[in-house]
Amino acid sequence: MELQKNTHHVYRLMHHFVWIPKYRHKVFHEPYRESLKGIIEKIGYDYNIDIVELEIPEDHLHMVVRGIPKMSPSDVMQIIKSISAR
Repeated sequence: MELQKNTHHVYRLMHHFVWIPKYRHKVFHEPYRESLKGIIEKIGYDYNIDIVELEIPEDHLHMVVRGIPKMSPSDVMQIIKSISAR
């Protein structure tokens, strides 16, 4: 893991998100899993969110995101969940 640098600071922020559907239903089956992975990767590209790792089992989602100090973890999840819900 390399350090990221800005004008006045050096940082390394990694956030691990676990996203669970209501009642932990097994909703992430194969045709939807690949499309959801593509949607999340496109959101990361559009909003400059560096998605380090993304794994989607059938009943939850694991995501490791490399962040910047200006963007809080709740802002990152708000962007990803609001766009992927459409």
